[in-house]
Amino acid sequence: MRFVTNSALSLALVSSLAFCSNTFAQTAVSAAGLPTMLAAETSSTATPLTSSTHLSEVAATSSSSDAALPDSPSFLLEGEGARDAEPALYQSGKGGVATSGSPIAPKYATTILPGQSSQPLSGGDKVTFAFRNVVSPFNFLSILISATYSQGVDSAPHYGQGWGPYGQRIGAAAARNSIQNLAGQALFAPMFHDDPRYYVLGRQHKFFNRVVYAATRVVVTRSDSGSNRVNAPLLLGYAVAAGANNAYYPQRDRGGKETAISYGSSLGGAVLGMEVSEFLNDALGIVHLRHTN
Repeated sequence: MRFVTNSALSLALVSSLAFCSNTFAQTAVSAAGLPTMLAAETSSTATPLTSSTHLSEVAATSSSSDAALPDSPSFLLEGEGARDAEPALYQSGKGGVATSGSPIAPKYATTILPGQSSQPLSGGDKVTFAFRNVVSPFNFLSILISATYSQGVDSAPHYGQGWGPYGQRIGAAAARNSIQNLAGQALFAPMFHDDPRYYVLGRQHKFFNRVVYAATRVVVTRSDSGSNRVNAPLLLGYAVAAGANNAYYPQRDRGGKETAISYGSSLGGAVLGMEVSEFLNDALGIVHLRHTN
């Protein structure tokens, strides 16, 4: 009985060894054939990379993928370029835009045309800018027009009629304009870090939009950093000039009510001046006194 049992165990052990040997052999065969199978599968599905066209496509795909990465150099450069090229309904009020290769406006130009780059003004530059405006021919013309209108309609300051009162009106207009320029541009513009120049919106915009834009420059200006903000230098400068009128205007034109009326009239004149600044270059181009794009 023990012999039978031992024989059965021996037979089972031999069978198990045979089965393991057979399984190991099959596995070895499969492993040996695996490279061949992989090579066949790769050759049937992959496109050879020896083609120059395919290499170009791969390179282009790789470049475009790299450019889309936020930390890649090309992404950063494109981002900086986009910021520099941003215009202008702000950067120039959307007029002048400081981009590389664009013409540079004169440092003390009172208006910056579309496409021009403006040079930064320091506090001292703004003082110089104000004094240059006081003695500019355009300011003298503005003084003459203001005094002539006041004389023609006999409005404040009420000096009367005749050449003598007309001369007084010219003197009063010169004093008022000088105080407006010096207080607004030489004092308050550096204090508030605002740009005293006018940025032309330009002919690429609709006429109505340009009219509205110019009118609103009385209360909206551009800071030294290029952002829009309340035109505090102009508003305060004109307020100082209106208050100073009480020192040299006729007695009937002095007082709180008369000062407020004078202040409002001066702001209306400022709106007219902004409109002239917006369209003067176009008008000169029409009569062929200046080249316009």
